[in-house]
Amino acid sequence: MKGLLYKDISIMTRSFKGNILLLVALYGVLILVTREAYLAYAMTVVWGIYVASTINYDEQAHWDAYAATLPVTPGQVIGSKYLLCAASTAIGAVLSRALVFLAGVGGAEYTLGILVCAEVSVLMNALLMPITYRFGAAKSRAYLMVIVFAIVFGACFAAQEILQNQTQVGIAGMNTTLQAKTALIAGIIALSLLLTAVLYAISYTICVRVYAKKEK
Repeated sequence: MKGLLYKDISIMTRSFKGNILLLVALYGVLILVTREAYLAYAMTVVWGIYVASTINYDEQAHWDAYAATLPVTPGQVIGSKYLLCAASTAIGAVLSRALVFLAGVGGAEYTLGILVCAEVSVLMNALLMPITYRFGAAKSRAYLMVIVFAIVFGACFAAQEILQNQTQVGIAGMNTTLQAKTALIAGIIALSLLLTAVLYAISYTICVRVYAKKEK
């Protein structure tokens, strides 16, 4: 597993070093100058997506054929990708929050926003990696666009329904205590993290099966 992680980290370092440095420098300066937190949100998502791009390099180098001769299991090969994705996203989220803090833009809402973006990044990789291993890097982009569009459309529709329901409730909804709101938000965060972890585990299981069939 350590060797697989080192291989992927080496690919990212050599192939994306310039992009990552530019990303951090450009977004960092813009965040500090404009004091706009949405740039930190974007950086969090982009940071995690880089890991999935290493699959393209594996495909070009016919890495799967070579990996089949090594004493590693499909679970270890895929596990290194998923582990690195989670670690990379976490690093991006921490860095984004640090830049927001240095910009003097405080508030728990920014931390929550970065956390949500980190979850989106992880879920996008969870969708992308099984599709990429199944259909190849070229076709996976088209499938991902359709899936992301469906998710965004569904989220917007759900948000609209929630807002309409809140409007119908009216003044009664405004009488909710601050403690109840805080508890509700904490519950939603905990539930979303749990759901993300479950979906990530399901994606890993599917991806291992896809990769194992691909080896045969």
